[in-house]
Amino acid sequence: MSHNRVRTYTTSDVWTKDPKLYSIELVIRSAGGGGSWPTGNGNGHGGGGGAAVKSPKRRIPAEELPDTVIVTVGMGGLGGNAANRNGGNGGRSAFGDILEVEGGQGATTTARGKGGQSMLSGGDGSQAGSVGGNAPVPRYSLLAGGGGGAGGGGFIGGKSSLVAGGVSSPAFWQTLQSGGGGSTGNAGGFPSGGGGGGQAPNFAGGKGADGCVTVIEYLYDEDE
Repeated sequence: MSHNRVRTYTTSDVWTKDPKLYSIELVIRSAGGGGSWPTGNGNGHGGGGGAAVKSPKRRIPAEELPDTVIVTVGMGGLGGNAANRNGGNGGRSAFGDILEVEGGQGATTTARGKGGQSMLSGGDGSQAGSVGGNAPVPRYSLLAGGGGGAGGGGFIGGKSSLVAGGVSSPAFWQTLQSGGGGSTGNAGGFPSGGGGGGQAPNFAGGKGADGCVTVIEYLYDEDE
């Protein structure tokens, strides 16, 4: 007999292989980019959503894994403000050198942030005055990249598969769903949503959401 265990990392750490392990699956989300602040009174642009990736084969055998693996969790890009107008890029997330995914781009004063690129790409942030871009929806799966951030001007963020813009920590986020993009001036939904564009002089650009790394472990029972 066997059982499984789910380990979800929301900050960078070190994974240690259990002696009873026989295989793992990985679900990795990168961080979203931050929204920007305009050059004058007006509206900024939305940050790109972080991307998602799953292990390319169903399970990775324990014998192919080292005893310890560095887990890197991308941090969301900061939103732009009057002092630093461009949004920051979202950080990459990775499980050692076995699987990694790039973060969403931060928006600048002149351009929206592009979603992180992967087999499950993040949604693009939008130009000022527009709804955030939806993450591309894969067939037969709830997992998608984070939604793109909305532009400034009172708009909602983009969707991530069935997750609406602005929604954070949706049901089964550990393995199945990512966050929606942030609305104007709001942070992206965790995990991976892009931050909404700012609206001067009142709302700074929203921060991109952090990523996460989930390791699904399949283990032999103790009496085997």
